[in-house]
Amino acid sequence: MIDLTAGGHRIKLHLLSTGAVAVKTRFRQTRLHNFLSVPDFILDPHFTAWLPIWVLVIQHPEGIFLIDTGERADVTGTNYFRTCGILANWFDTSQFKFSVSRNQEIDRQLEAIRLQPEEIRAVILTHLHFDHTDGLRHFPSTPILVAKKEWEHPFGALPKLYPPWFRPTLLDLDQSIGPFNNTAWLTSSKDIALVHTPGHTHGHCSVLIMTEPYHVLFAADICYTQDQLLKNQFAANAASYRLARQTYAAVKAYARHQPLIFLPSHDPESADRLERLQPLR
Repeated sequence: MIDLTAGGHRIKLHLLSTGAVAVKTRFRQTRLHNFLSVPDFILDPHFTAWLPIWVLVIQHPEGIFLIDTGERADVTGTNYFRTCGILANWFDTSQFKFSVSRNQEIDRQLEAIRLQPEEIRAVILTHLHFDHTDGLRHFPSTPILVAKKEWEHPFGALPKLYPPWFRPTLLDLDQSIGPFNNTAWLTSSKDIALVHTPGHTHGHCSVLIMTEPYHVLFAADICYTQDQLLKNQFAANAASYRLARQTYAAVKAYARHQPLIFLPSHDPESADRLERLQPLR
């Protein structure tokens, strides 16, 4: 847990890992920036080490916000993806590995920091990939917020895995913050914003927390590691590499004018950077 301040009030941030995932090495970092990146990583026999599946809890004077919901233990079962069709079942069981226990699911993680799912004011989803949405089942009565573009133009989502009750509130991103042209404020104090950061999906978003003196960007799947951002390296199977480059440029432009702590969802070093308050350089 990290204690920060914004406008004289305290904001507490908890970065929690809901298990781990391993991906093909050429999926994490592609050699090709086009459609050929897909067969290239499929043919790659090598997997990465285990990577975290981070979610972020924000304790704010206006309420407790949860950014993404992480994974569930059932994802390790052999039949988990069967309802999604033959191709999706083959792809998601052969190209990824998961290590998730029941105690690592988000409801148990909240209990470990003395919170209950019912206390969450809103769940904000950065995008609709299953490793970010599979924990939704623990929040049937909580408002769920999703960028309208992500909902209307999903890329790689598996709706068969959504809870049957899932009907999110859709947000229009009609504000701007510095180099980010499409954003929406999540708090009336205007210190937490949903920021459009496309590339991984067309509607992919990140969450910006504006504290003093550091701002924090929960970057979701902009990239796998901060090092990729700094070296202009990309993960495979992006919805748009052109948009991914624009997002990289916007993040770096923001960080040049404001100390920014950058937290991708699967970066093993994200928690350490947050604890040390180490900004992007």
